[in-house]
Amino acid sequence: MQAVKSGMAWGGGHSLGVVLLGVVAIFFKDLIHVESMSAWAEFLVGVSLLVIGALAIRTAFGLELHTHDHHHDGSALHRHLHLHLRGQNNHRRHAHAASGLGLLHGLAGAGHMLAVIPALALPVHGAVLYLVAYLCGSMGAMLAVVSTLSMLTMRSSARFLPLLVGCTGGLSIVTGAIWLQKTSTALF
Repeated sequence: MQAVKSGMAWGGGHSLGVVLLGVVAIFFKDLIHVESMSAWAEFLVGVSLLVIGALAIRTAFGLELHTHDHHHDGSALHRHLHLHLRGQNNHRRHAHAASGLGLLHGLAGAGHMLAVIPALALPVHGAVLYLVAYLCGSMGAMLAVVSTLSMLTMRSSARFLPLLVGCTGGLSIVTGAIWLQKTSTALF
């Protein structure tokens, strides 16, 4: 269920970013330089990837894994694996981080403009319907990705989760560095 919430938050944020880019392109194309806004969003995606990677590596070294036996609404007793940072015992998740990063990603990149171009050729009602359909498709695709990764993670041994989190953080840092190198030349 957490994977569904995360996937929907990421997909919703991403789709909202693309829709906002589309709205800006449709209604304010003569007033705002969409390519410049997108280039700055690309740069911020690179910075975000570096920060997320560093936080993931830090988290990997402080993960505490344990299980809880419990049941939901009269169902049979079962176990859940829980992850905590050492010294913390809360089970809260924050979907706003996934939504915010999805929004930033949706605002970034000329590739998203390709998804918005058909809306520019349609009347306003058609453009709105097109963007809503894009939003639904994008959310569905991201939900599928997050759910697949969640299932693969759940099937792996708990002792490999800190390694997985650390490696993912390292990959995020490498990707963020490459992203910054490629986008900074367009800005500076």
